[in-house]
Amino acid sequence: MRNKIKKVILAAVISTMVCAPAQGVWAVETDGAELFSDGSDITDSDVTEGDASGTEITDPEDATGSVSVFASALAKQTEEQTQEFMQKEEEAAQVREERRVEKAQKASEKAEQEKAAALEAIQQSVEETKKKAAEEAAKQQEEQQTQAAQTGQAIVDYACQFIGNPYVWGGTSLTNGADCSGFVQSVYAHFGVNLPRTSSEMRSAGRGVSYSEALPGDIICYDGHVGIYMGDGQIVNAINSRKGIGILPATYKGILTVRRLL
Repeated sequence: MRNKIKKVILAAVISTMVCAPAQGVWAVETDGAELFSDGSDITDSDVTEGDASGTEITDPEDATGSVSVFASALAKQTEEQTQEFMQKEEEAAQVREERRVEKAQKASEKAEQEKAAALEAIQQSVEETKKKAAEEAAKQQEEQQTQAAQTGQAIVDYACQFIGNPYVWGGTSLTNGADCSGFVQSVYAHFGVNLPRTSSEMRSAGRGVSYSEALPGDIICYDGHVGIYMGDGQIVNAINSRKGIGILPATYKGILTVRRLL
């Protein structure tokens, strides 16, 4: 690259000399403003022996020496211009590299910002979806509880119609007589819920809840007995042959489990 630049500059300088007249050449010692002249603008007073302004070249050896001096000056000038050009080219290349790095850095920063914004948007969308799902689940659960409570209360209301009817061991008739498990089984059958026949089998029906969570319509199982929870700490049940179908405190004896069937 450096040699190519030198050749270009040297060719440009030499090209200015090609058209010079061949009849006579003057070597002029100046500060570099003019190295050769054809003599057309030089007078006799300009040329004197020992004059530093110029000397007519008549001897071939003198001409050769002058050309050599010119060539050295031209080479030095070419070298200086080449160095200057190379320095400017290096500075320009450095500026281009700095701009490229700066541009790449800005692009990287922009990409990171866009990535962070996208992740934040995704996270926000996920949180909103989760929140909405939780709200929907809570709403559905509330609706189910409301519906269950309404149905449970309907079961209690239906069972209470038979208060005062007789207790009959092994019976399942709500009017003619039923035992504790037969009473519960027949009441729930009216609402399309099939239950096992004995109180011990009913302990595994539906799903278990704590007594503090009991709702009207849940069944409460005891050792050898079962009844329907009415709410307010009471059960409706077929008590015994002396009392028939009636109401008792839910905690009249130890509770084994509370089962939710709805």
